[in-house]
Amino acid sequence: MEPFAVSNLSGQQLGHYTVLEPLGAGGMGVVYRAQDTRLGRMVALKVLPATSSTDPEAVNRFRREARTASSLNHPNICTIYGFDDEDGRCYLAMELLEGETLDRRLVKGPLDPKGLLDVATQVADALDAAHLEHILHRDIKPANIFLTRRGQVKVLDFGLAKLAEGPLRRAGADNATTLDPTMFTSVAGTTVGTVAYMSPEQARAEELDVRTDLFSFGVVLYEMATGRVSFPGNTTAVIFDGILNRDPSPASSLNPFVAPELDRIIAKALEKDRTMRYQSAADLRSDLQRLRRDSSRRVTASVSGVRPDVPPPPAMPEAITEATVVVPAMRPSMMAIDPAAALTVAIPAAPPSTRETAPAPPAPSAAAPPAPSGQPPLMLIAGAVALVVIGVGVFYMRGTGTPAPAPAAVDTATAAPVTPGAPVAATPESPLVPPPGSPAAASTAKPVPGTVPTPGSPSAKPGAATAASKPVTAVTPAPVPVPDPSAEAAKRLEVARAKITSNLADQGIADLRAIVSDFPGTPMAADAAYLVAETFTRLGRADDAMAAHLEFANRFSNDARLGESQMALAELTLKSRQPTRDDAARVLFGKAAEASPGTPLALRALQNKIALEDRRKLKVRETAGGREVPASLATLRVLADQFQTSPHGMLALFRLGSGYADNDQWEMAARAWTDLATRYPENPNDAWWLLGDLYERRLRDDARAKAAYAQVPQTSKRYQDAQRKLTRR
Repeated sequence: MEPFAVSNLSGQQLGHYTVLEPLGAGGMGVVYRAQDTRLGRMVALKVLPATSSTDPEAVNRFRREARTASSLNHPNICTIYGFDDEDGRCYLAMELLEGETLDRRLVKGPLDPKGLLDVATQVADALDAAHLEHILHRDIKPANIFLTRRGQVKVLDFGLAKLAEGPLRRAGADNATTLDPTMFTSVAGTTVGTVAYMSPEQARAEELDVRTDLFSFGVVLYEMATGRVSFPGNTTAVIFDGILNRDPSPASSLNPFVAPELDRIIAKALEKDRTMRYQSAADLRSDLQRLRRDSSRRVTASVSGVRPDVPPPPAMPEAITEATVVVPAMRPSMMAIDPAAALTVAIPAAPPSTRETAPAPPAPSAAAPPAPSGQPPLMLIAGAVALVVIGVGVFYMRGTGTPAPAPAAVDTATAAPVTPGAPVAATPESPLVPPPGSPAAASTAKPVPGTVPTPGSPSAKPGAATAASKPVTAVTPAPVPVPDPSAEAAKRLEVARAKITSNLADQGIADLRAIVSDFPGTPMAADAAYLVAETFTRLGRADDAMAAHLEFANRFSNDARLGESQMALAELTLKSRQPTRDDAARVLFGKAAEASPGTPLALRALQNKIALEDRRKLKVRETAGGREVPASLATLRVLADQFQTSPHGMLALFRLGSGYADNDQWEMAARAWTDLATRYPENPNDAWWLLGDLYERRLRDDARAKAAYAQVPQTSKRYQDAQRKLTRR
């Protein structure tokens, strides 16, 4: 089939539509911006190529798309205005949309969680509307999902639509639409759709029902969450093997922001057995809506610091403060008593009867009488508090590396340390303690726990009284739990995202940079660094965004988003005022393709690099021939090798051979065209004829020329010419 020759339609009249300019081309034709002269509105005209207008199957599919989409009135399905033909050229008038298709958006990477759920919910709603009219789309893929600038989603291209069969057709739906069932027939045993997004039953060419669209939608969900296709492969056989026999890695393993519930939703949509899959788009939509609601609650809680689903804790009862015990506070740096600071602990007051009968404090004496019987609770609590204070001090000194001195002796009646040689004031609970060396001290001295009595001391004498001595033991504090750095980083990252969403970008960026600094070994550090670059780009701060992408590449060279980062940096570099921006962007485009080989991002990077090299007319010297050739030829070879089964690879091989031929590199041109003819037997460029002509006229190799002419297929317009060449030889 010849390339579309419709570029001359701009300015022409098709029916009551004035064609203005082309918007893009697809497998079914070229889309133009046009004006409806009757209503004065702008529309999109999808025009079937002249070469396809005589093909009954192409016209049937075109008409099917018009009748199917026009029968569905839903805000998430592109509106069809009319279908007509002018001088044998079929065209479709439809709603003019401003924005981009989902496949173009995914080149930049996965969608953020909120955006993903918004898009997915709208697509599920559109599928539910179509399925209720028992219409299967059969070609759900990112290229057929359009994201408008206002955030609305539109499902496109019902050209492969089919009426649902079997028990899942809605009861009474035969009267719900005027669609002709013959418009939706397909040959039994044939496979229709886009290979990478087919359901297992599509791959096996089985009878289909609405669940086939739900599997395809699951593939799209996975790609929105990860930026990668579910079942990659360079050939149809490899892709089909993945669809039929393999499960993709969980989306959360490739994108840490994917919630476990979204993992479950995607896994259920991708069930090989359709009886275990979602049974309706309505069920899938409900799960997505529930996840979106719960996610919104979590974001609100992270910003406010309050979980709306958790009731506040009960109020604590007021403390009773009728009696207090004052415990001197310790300075951690000196382990000494700070007389200016004290710890006050509330102690419940003694019962009234105890207060009334408590004896008066005894007068100081040399011998310490037993404590009054009415105060045991106060004495015990005071002693316990003193032990806790000492234990904390010792723990602190050990934690700072300072040798901890032996704990001082403590009077259990007053909770005050006993310093040798210092007088101790009398209290109601404790009489005056005699100074060391006095006769009374020999019977009342208390050894310091953890120390060895010195010879000659009262505690070292045989038969010394020790029954009254109560050893003081240090209190070992409970181990402080070590927080999980990944969990803390994830929490802070969620808060930073919420700030950015709430137009607090500068605060969010500051938080993100702190995460990169504080949690360098966690996945969230890379997420935070990449989000900094994305945020600067959205704010239009190009220089800051370039610096952030450079930092991301230096810190996280093994991250899966390196290619996306290099691509964004290349595009920003091209828009900058740097004198060497073209050379720098060319290198960055190459790095982006190397980091993400075989992906849509790599394709775009290589195409940009080729355009840049052709515009600059850059030359490189080939090691094989030693001659200078356009630099774009080497890039074309990379593109052809990475996309061997793609139309882009086919075009790259054709351009590669033509480029070598233009530079008199005949053998290199022959290699490129041989690859083209072998990989793409149905290529529209007549590669075998080109090879035969090259061998005959340029290389003077009759044997290889004859072999090439013999390979020209009967479907080629040069077939008869090739046969005449063979006859003359």
